Amino acid sequence: MSDDKKSPTYNHTEIHHKIEASPKAPGIKAAFRFNHASSPWVRGISSGLSSSLPILIGILFDHLQYGLIASIGGFTYLYTKDEPYAQRAVKLFLALLGVTLCFTLGSLFADVAWMKTILFGVIGAVSVYVFGALKIPGPSAMFFVLSFAVSTSIPAPNLQAVFLHAGLVFLGGALSWCISMSGWLINPRGPETAAVAKAYRQLASFVGSLGTESFHAEQHKTVVELRAAETAMKQAKINRKKSSFAHRLFLLNQKAEGLFIFVMAAANDFNPAVSKKAQAVIETFASEMATLKKHKKIRDVREEIEELSIKEELRTLLLDVNDVLQMKELKETEYIQFSHGTIRARLKAAFHKRSYVLKNALRYGIIMIIAAAVAYTTNIPRSYWIPLTCAGVMLGATVRATVQRGIQRSVGTILGILIGTGILMLEPTGIVIALIVFVLQSTIEIVIVKNYALGTLFITPNALLIAESGHPDKAISYFTSARVIDIVIGSVIGVVGTVLIFKRASSLRLPYLLGDVIRKEGQFLEMLSTEQDEERIKRERNKLQGELVNLRALYDNVIGEYSKTAVKLEGLWPAVVATQQLGYMLLASYEGYELSETEKRELQETFAQLAAAAEQKRAPKLSSVPTLKHYPIIQGEIVALYESLQVEI
Repeated sequence: MSDDKKSPTYNHTEIHHKIEASPKAPGIKAAFRFNHASSPWVRGISSGLSSSLPILIGILFDHLQYGLIASIGGFTYLYTKDEPYAQRAVKLFLALLGVTLCFTLGSLFADVAWMKTILFGVIGAVSVYVFGALKIPGPSAMFFVLSFAVSTSIPAPNLQAVFLHAGLVFLGGALSWCISMSGWLINPRGPETAAVAKAYRQLASFVGSLGTESFHAEQHKTVVELRAAETAMKQAKINRKKSSFAHRLFLLNQKAEGLFIFVMAAANDFNPAVSKKAQAVIETFASEMATLKKHKKIRDVREEIEELSIKEELRTLLLDVNDVLQMKELKETEYIQFSHGTIRARLKAAFHKRSYVLKNALRYGIIMIIAAAVAYTTNIPRSYWIPLTCAGVMLGATVRATVQRGIQRSVGTILGILIGTGILMLEPTGIVIALIVFVLQSTIEIVIVKNYALGTLFITPNALLIAESGHPDKAISYFTSARVIDIVIGSVIGVVGTVLIFKRASSLRLPYLLGDVIRKEGQFLEMLSTEQDEERIKRERNKLQGELVNLRALYDNVIGEYSKTAVKLEGLWPAVVATQQLGYMLLASYEGYELSETEKRELQETFAQLAAAAEQKRAPKLSSVPTLKHYPIIQGEIVALYESLQVEI
């Protein structure tokens, strides 16, 4: 490097916030800890109706068995999340087709043990891959596996009966689709409005965290929520030219991105008093947006904003948001537009030898095949509950989470068996069965957000009541003996398989992803100084922003592993934070940098050395960091990254 560089002793203390301690993975006690999430009553009741109405309709037509089969399609509702209705309609229809297809395959190959074994693995692997590649929240493979598993135990004497049963499942799923979409009649823009309001609420927390140890954590959460809001706007297929409310919502989302960029760039100019006042105003916006509806005018807080002692640019941004809420016309401004790419591109991007998503899907499929093989080589009645239990246990995000799920599933299910036994001893018939299914399914969705073990307490009697009501002569003994064995075996296979196959999956990836992100940051910084194509800059900005989010998610997975490597890699936490901070500062730089050829060469070498140091888990081989006279904040972030890598792992 040239002599006009300075030693990395640049005083950057004024441009950096305190780094909070590395997050810690929860212990075993967390398996029985209650979350402080609000109870989703609407979702619970809707889920209960999706499962119980098909049974009730079957009873009315004197075909209880048909109703029970159709209720399996009702599990389609469980793939409902907070996505816009346009996206929800497509996603749930595809989930409905998937549930129906899995049920059909189970019926067709009910008597072919080796084919059932393979299909358990294929269904699990494909489902996990698709949900992972597309980053779809929800139960992933669980109810596709359940549909397949239950269908293997329902007699279908001929091909006609197979397709009759499949048709019933499809109709039950279609009913749950209608229930899920019914909110569109009341508030068609409800999900995307809630997403934008949530982004503002998180933005307020971010502003309030300036100068505190929680700054970086709140920063990451804010980017995640901004991505979610942007995705919701795109999924909603909003036509702003035809809908003034849609245009209003679009502008609110755009201004949220603008506020984030400004706060990132001017974070050092905020004092605690100003941060709290700005936070209060943004929280007011979030509260008003939560009830935002067409033609509704929101409380005007212009006077409160004008009284704040803040920078004029921030005041202008806040006044713009207030004016949008007051339904005033505003000129649009170009900010970061987050993008996830097409479905085909995202599925293809996740299919490579270093892909975490692909490896996770293969791991899931292999363990499912092992569980199914164990199940079908035993003489336990309805042994499909072994791979079914295994499927639920392995949906934990990390190895530690999988172990916790195994404990939760075992304890909750064994207690659930007692509930199921009590229900069957009452010998319910007809409408009583439909009512019990409604109560159980509603309770599951309401309490599972509090604690997974508590949810499984009701999952077992509900699923088995649906599957086994046609066998009253065997039901009680089935509940009390075989199910305990199935659950224990399935949980053990899921936990042991995950620990053996997946023990260090995230730990092995973290240094390479960290190095890759650092290298991309250097390339992005250089591109900002040379690239004139705004569309290309936008695409690269989207890619970098997505990688920054993935980096933090991967680190969270690392601390959830049981390995010595994971413990050592906690030393990379400062580097992860510094990399994210530099990346977000670059994302906030929507104006290009002017760099000399000398600065470009020096930066290329610097970022190459920093990336290599991260990948090789060692200190960078640098004696100095380039001086960026016109961009001291970016230089300070690079120095901070350099210092954070002064560790040997």
